Amino acid sequence: MQKKTKKKKSKKKFQFKKLLRFFVIIGLFGLIIFGLANIPTKNIYISGNKLLSDYDILEVANLRNYPKLFKYSSYKIKNNIKKLELVNNVKVKKNLLGKVTVVIDEAKVLFYNRSENKYVLSNKKTMDEFSLSVPALINYVPDTIYDRLIDSLNSLNENTISLISEIEYSPSKSGEVIIDDTRFLLRMRDGNNVYINLINIERLNMYLDISTIFETKGTLGLDSDNGQVVFNAFS
Repeated sequence: MQKKTKKKKSKKKFQFKKLLRFFVIIGLFGLIIFGLANIPTKNIYISGNKLLSDYDILEVANLRNYPKLFKYSSYKIKNNIKKLELVNNVKVKKNLLGKVTVVIDEAKVLFYNRSENKYVLSNKKTMDEFSLSVPALINYVPDTIYDRLIDSLNSLNENTISLISEIEYSPSKSGEVIIDDTRFLLRMRDGNNVYINLINIERLNMYLDISTIFETKGTLGLDSDNGQVVFNAFS
């Protein structure tokens, strides 16, 4: 009987230590969670934005008042910022020192669609208002060609796009037969006109070098399949 009594006492003692250890672990875990939840946001670094202001980004991300570091998850902040039309993608990183880093991949504003009174972006979203000057698309473009136009303009340098004043859809024809349904007439800000098709649109990146060859203003044909430049001076 004495042996059985001793075994029961040692078993109870062992269980008490195990329970105590469990509560200590839970307590430490709670302190860690409490500490993390109360880490302040000390610094916010934003990069990659040219058209969007830091204020716009902080406002939509709910970061303007420097909330606790983990009040909003990086995923939540990222999704909020992606609601802005000008944002293609965004990366958000945090560290335990209270630093939040936001890297923006910004879309380009390609042109103003006069028919719809909308500014068209490289990510195919639209905006009602925009403060900088961009080319104006002045007539209707079929949907399939329209999507290709956006993709093609997005491949151009931003400086090249800034040289264009107006974009007019102008397919080349022989009588009533359409020869090239992807041709456009561009009116340039320097006074020249340029015919270009979508397959050759990257030739526009060389426009400044090409235009300086000619002493007068006129129409340049850059839509030739053989790569030749055709120039007709204005009469």
